[in-house]
Amino acid sequence: MAWDVDFDSDLHLLHPSDGFEQYGAMSNFRFDEVGVERIVAQLERLGLKQTFFVCGWCLEQYPQVGELLAAGGHEVAHHGYMHERANTQSAAGEHQWLMRGIECIKRTVGVAPRGWRAPSHGFSKQSADLLARAGFLYDSSLSDDEDPYEIQTESGALLELPMDITMSDWPHFAHVPEFGYLMPPKAASDGMRFFEEEFEAAYETGGFLTTVWHPHVSGRRSRVRAWSGFLERLLDRGDVWLTTMESVARHCRSAADSGAWTPRRRTLPYYKETPAAVAEFSKTWRDPARAVRFLE
Repeated sequence: MAWDVDFDSDLHLLHPSDGFEQYGAMSNFRFDEVGVERIVAQLERLGLKQTFFVCGWCLEQYPQVGELLAAGGHEVAHHGYMHERANTQSAAGEHQWLMRGIECIKRTVGVAPRGWRAPSHGFSKQSADLLARAGFLYDSSLSDDEDPYEIQTESGALLELPMDITMSDWPHFAHVPEFGYLMPPKAASDGMRFFEEEFEAAYETGGFLTTVWHPHVSGRRSRVRAWSGFLERLLDRGDVWLTTMESVARHCRSAADSGAWTPRRRTLPYYKETPAAVAEFSKTWRDPARAVRFLE
């Protein structure tokens, strides 16, 4: 059960000139502070350690949150510096903020992060190479598989612990008018049904499953009650491994190195530039926007 801790980073990123004045939205995102405390308390009650992907800027602004996570023995992983989308930056810019985020985590938690999750699913063509070069063990941003696999880059290999963007609590519980995100929130039990059915499908095949949860969304009382009850039922089964992403990645790396597991391997980037055939076709396609409207 992985958590993304963003606080009000996105608000300032999207509204740099007046985000600091949008108190309604800001107070919603700053609920992360209360939410993290509740989540950590529940995980301690259940005897679990989990992974929290945290933006570096959030650790600078709210160092007590990183200290609380570290004190609880949870993994603090990298989630950008200010929730910036890597695929909107130059390679140099992405590298700069990747390293800034690493330093924030080291300064607050005492150790360098071993995992990364691209903010807003914004993985870039150079992200995997930069992560391998910086010594990361794993990434959890891509959706081209359901079970772990290995990414090959020019700078080395890293493990991919794939995520599914639909495995997020936002579509079920979030309502953020300032972002144009106008979803009708569900009752906590109704939203949890989606995650429970996804888990059951993974359980039947002995597969891997992770989530994209946010403390300001699912740190609210009714949702805490719903997901903590779900975790209790999983623990009662006795054969479900609930652990940190780093522990999963280390297990996979050990199994691959020993020959006990042969991971699927993919080389990234998929493309370094627009494929020639696509470029050629686009010259004769009169209205590409029409295709998008058709697909919608």
